[in-house]
Amino acid sequence: MPGAGKKVFSGQRFETTIAIIIVLAIVTTNILVHYKPYLLNFFFLPVIFAGYYLGRRRAVTIAISCILLEALYLVFSRQVFGVQLGLNRDDLIFLISWAVFLLLTAWIVGVLSEKREKEVFNLKRAYAGILSIVLKYLEVGEQGKSQAEQVSELAGKIASVMEINKVEVENIKSAALLSDIPELQNCLPLFSQTTRYMEQESLAQLQLNDREKIMLKTAALILTEIQPLLQSYYVHYRQKAGEMDKSLNSIPLGAAIIALAELYVRLARQGKVKVGPEEISSLEDLQKLKGRYFPDRAVEALRLVIY
Repeated sequence: MPGAGKKVFSGQRFETTIAIIIVLAIVTTNILVHYKPYLLNFFFLPVIFAGYYLGRRRAVTIAISCILLEALYLVFSRQVFGVQLGLNRDDLIFLISWAVFLLLTAWIVGVLSEKREKEVFNLKRAYAGILSIVLKYLEVGEQGKSQAEQVSELAGKIASVMEINKVEVENIKSAALLSDIPELQNCLPLFSQTTRYMEQESLAQLQLNDREKIMLKTAALILTEIQPLLQSYYVHYRQKAGEMDKSLNSIPLGAAIIALAELYVRLARQGKVKVGPEEISSLEDLQKLKGRYFPDRAVEALRLVIY
């Protein structure tokens, strides 16, 4: 049986078991003992279990079932079981408060359980994302360096010629290596969330050793630093790729360097590259974008690197 099918079957079986327990509890309460309100606390157990294992919606359903069954028992006990229950105002207040707290318990436990499951899911996504990034670093094309590696290397050289500090150069190289991810738009929110899920409390759920935790935290820190570069690169040079006269002062220099390196690598591979309405077929054509599409310094640095 597939994993999803097993989970559904297990959930249905668990829910059925809870329903049976509820019915048996009411019948047993009626047969073995005279009606005693404190026995209603028993119903908190299946509701808590349902909230933890089945989620908020099913836990509330179980709680409502408990309340309805208890109400039916009180209404029909005299006709069916021949039991006369004298309920005063205090008893009614107790029953109403019991029903309210039962529903609140179901809702709160269910919400907390769903929140925990969501955090675990996001943690697994972050873990998988970091692994894919590590694989990206280790990727080697059959014909030599991959395009991402070439872009990263060229961007690093351009940044070095521009005398950017070494930390920023490494961040630019790391961001450039990830710039060709097909699902970059979907990965960007993941990058920004990763640090939060790499806290010690979240890492404990993965049962990692100290070395693995340090590696993941380091990777998360790198992602946090390069995420703004990738975000700017995606917005200005992918979403707005056809906008030829850009407001260069609002674009981080690192993002422009990555885009410039990526454009030159594509030009070297394809011979011709379309940038908006213009066709770029040589370094001279690329220099025409200086001051409009790319910063002057970056284009001049590229020329120095190439020659």
